[in-house]
Amino acid sequence: MSAHATTTGEYAVLQPVIEEQPALRVLPAAPASLFGTFAMRLAVIIVLVFIAGLTAAVAQAYTFANDSTASLSELLTPPNGCSMPCWHGIQPGSTTVTEAAAILQGLPFVEDVRVTSNMISWWWSDNRPAVYVQTGRAFDGRIETAMINGEDRVTSIVLQTTMPFGQMELALGDPDSRTLHTVHPNNDRQSDGVVHVAHYGSMDVFNILTCPMDVVDFWNSPVYVAFGTPNLAFEGEVFQSETLPDWFFRDTAPGCAG
Repeated sequence: MSAHATTTGEYAVLQPVIEEQPALRVLPAAPASLFGTFAMRLAVIIVLVFIAGLTAAVAQAYTFANDSTASLSELLTPPNGCSMPCWHGIQPGSTTVTEAAAILQGLPFVEDVRVTSNMISWWWSDNRPAVYVQTGRAFDGRIETAMINGEDRVTSIVLQTTMPFGQMELALGDPDSRTLHTVHPNNDRQSDGVVHVAHYGSMDVFNILTCPMDVVDFWNSPVYVAFGTPNLAFEGEVFQSETLPDWFFRDTAPGCAG
């Protein structure tokens, strides 16, 4: 700072003296290291892949839940006025053979309905609900019939499904009881096994297991659903139990002990 006199000379007034400063130089930015750039890109890619995977997993779980709900609804939701056990208006012990055949012929996903002695059979069309299986055998679905009160009536409905047993038990809860049938085939092309039947009132859910039995296979195996009193004629030993017996998954289990 320097002092300069005013025009009157009475006071000295301090006025700033602005000295010229050198111009600022803008230096070029130091180039980022190759490792830093690669690490940043890799981190971004990992985050994007994680988000994409999480989104796909959520979408898959949502789709599976929707498919399972639709499958259970198709199997277990009777129409109005028909109490369980009932499938599409066909009720074991009540519906006549003539009525059952007419109902089947009216379903858009059923083909070639055949009525024979003590049985009605049919095939699924290609636009069937996803829960039903086209077996490629003599028929896809069957209804057993018998003479009741002087008239041929439905006694049971048996449906092969794509639903895994674990999903079925998760939806229905623990069964009232279980029946285990040992199976010993008559030829070498098939293996020994066990038919596991879970009883839920007037509905049975059963899955067929081959030896050696495995926990994962047990819960993932597709089930048959039977309404009424089906004729499950399996040769071999029969075991009744409220829960799975301790020996069920052992190599020494009946039906798998050789």
